[in-house]
Amino acid sequence: MVGSDVPNINDCVKQLAQSVHITMPFAGVFTGKVVQILDANGYGNAVFPRVHSLWLNFYAGTTVPIEEIKDVGFYIEQFTKYLTALFPSTAHYHLQVSVFTDSDDSFMVGDLLNAIISSARHPNHTIEYVHSSSGVRISGLADVSGLTHIVIQDDIDPADCLNLVRRNAATLVAADLASVDAPDYLPRLTADDGGNLVIFPRLRNLSINGKLIPDDTSLAFPALKTLHRSTGKLCVANVNVP
Repeated sequence: MVGSDVPNINDCVKQLAQSVHITMPFAGVFTGKVVQILDANGYGNAVFPRVHSLWLNFYAGTTVPIEEIKDVGFYIEQFTKYLTALFPSTAHYHLQVSVFTDSDDSFMVGDLLNAIISSARHPNHTIEYVHSSSGVRISGLADVSGLTHIVIQDDIDPADCLNLVRRNAATLVAADLASVDAPDYLPRLTADDGGNLVIFPRLRNLSINGKLIPDDTSLAFPALKTLHRSTGKLCVANVNVP
């Protein structure tokens, strides 16, 4: 956890570590505080050469309007470059937001996601976004593209979720949308605003709410292998698609 200080890690751990979990207040990313703390604890020139999986968990939102936070773009670029230098072999990125304070946060998180996607070097990288913050719109993520995995764990505006998933149709490999139970969700997911079919060419695993009964999935999801239907924590069906 990134707080007021971060314990130093010996060289042996740096050489052997393959997965790293970092928990931090994401306001600290947008003000440069997280990088300052890491630098102060000797991570400025550190390298973890074998880390292939990086988990970033953000647990608190901002408390001031986005227009009052200066140099957000600069600090996002600083943070992503810092991660790339620390973990140059990362192939799998997992970003989870536990708390949004308001929709302003989502615009900054959207910029951060796009920066991480742009910085990914591994040819077979995966980038997962996990939304677990209840009751807040995420309209700021509407421009995010390049995600391979999306998990929606809590209440979310169906329109926001729809836009985010369709925006990433070309790259998604797995999507867990079981918490979204809007009756017209699936038809809208597989058609754009003009009624044209939206194809998810790489999507292999899809989890949907058990209340929703999908039509033929072969056109919109040609690569689909597993369709998981659940309601809350109750699994209704797990169907292998030929």
